[in-house]
Amino acid sequence: MKEKSDPELISLYLKGSNEAFDEFYTRYRRQLFAYLNRMLPGQPQLADDMFQRAWVKIIAKLPVYQERQTFLAWAIRISHNLVIDHFRKENRRATSVLEGDVEMSSVEKPDKKLDAGELGTAISQAVGLLPDDQREVFLLRQQEISFKEIAVIQEISLNTAIGRMHYALKKLRSVLKDWSGEMK
Repeated sequence: MKEKSDPELISLYLKGSNEAFDEFYTRYRRQLFAYLNRMLPGQPQLADDMFQRAWVKIIAKLPVYQERQTFLAWAIRISHNLVIDHFRKENRRATSVLEGDVEMSSVEKPDKKLDAGELGTAISQAVGLLPDDQREVFLLRQQEISFKEIAVIQEISLNTAIGRMHYALKKLRSVLKDWSGEMK
């Protein structure tokens, strides 16, 4: 049996099919949840809350969804806006919360041999050091979102999205350069 497309599932759901929504939700829940957890490191309860709010908003906006971008990019844009709105309402700067407590001193010394888990930790910590806009581009690319869709999500030009990725990779290479020697 052929898998139904996103527009087909949306149409079926809007006509009252809960099974269509279940299939649709199952298709995207992990990617959206992973995105929110990466945007809100060390804040699993807030990520859960944002995940639930995102789906409520997604459901409310399904009648106006247009296929100008993939559904995942559209859903991530909604989630992104919810997180930003949350920080505005709390009267905080998003950067202070999104950056977390990661410091360079928490990364282990490069002379220590890494196993796969330590490398993953080192990469996560390095990503946490990126400026918010670069971190978001990097994380979206990890979700296989195109640069064109990232530009729409961040409301920037395509060249700016590519530039942010370039600078993110340059910073990650700089932070992790000592680790790469261990992996050769």
